[in-house]
Amino acid sequence: KHAEMKIKERKVKKENIEKVLNEPDFIFYDLYTKSFINIGKIQFENLSTNIIVVYTKQEHVIKVVTAYPCSNVLKEIKKKEEKRWIRVK
Repeated sequence: KHAEMKIKERKVKKENIEKVLNEPDFIFYDLYTKSFINIGKIQFENLSTNIIVVYTKQEHVIKVVTAYPCSNVLKEIKKKEEKRWIRVK
């Protein structure tokens, strides 16, 4: 419920989350939270931006933990890669 509230607050559309889950530009695994992170470019309020979707996967069930827009995705990746994120794709 907390994730749903945050996603609504950030005005992230369900279709955009599904697009990034199905067609990510990057996929990472977070060693601390044991979650996957998909990153992809989307249209957001008439702007092109990136969205980060954090989720867990058990068998064939995906549970979205949170999703948020990120304008400087390369900075976000650089900050976390090799410290806590491992690149999957």
